[in-house]
Amino acid sequence: MGIATRISNDNDQCRLMKESRLCNMRPCEVDITRHIKVGPFHSSADEPMNYTISGCVSKSTYRPKYCGVCTDNRCCTPYKSKTIEVRFECPDGTGFFRKIMWINACFCNLSCKNPNDIFADLAHYHDYSEIAN
Repeated sequence: MGIATRISNDNDQCRLMKESRLCNMRPCEVDITRHIKVGPFHSSADEPMNYTISGCVSKSTYRPKYCGVCTDNRCCTPYKSKTIEVRFECPDGTGFFRKIMWINACFCNLSCKNPNDIFADLAHYHDYSEIAN
């Protein structure tokens, strides 16, 4: 899982606040090649599952949707999502809530970035060649 953050003023006081939620675009342990279809699509977990964070397990089970792959070198990214709040229970009896991104729909995106390339945004700067060298 990753963490998505944003700054928003969508609150009663209209104050800028940092919001974060856990996100999981697609599970690492699942072979998504068996789900390849033309165009954007999403796949759901085969069986209801629990989320796990640091040994703590979600109280309820979920069937999350994941973004798949596009067959034309574009990347499949979430188009519509919402935030759900999930309750976790830990082995020591404590519990906590975490906000998690819930994917409703995906689409094939033309502006694909390598999510592991921390320098990808530098390509948009005027004198990128000087920065890159």
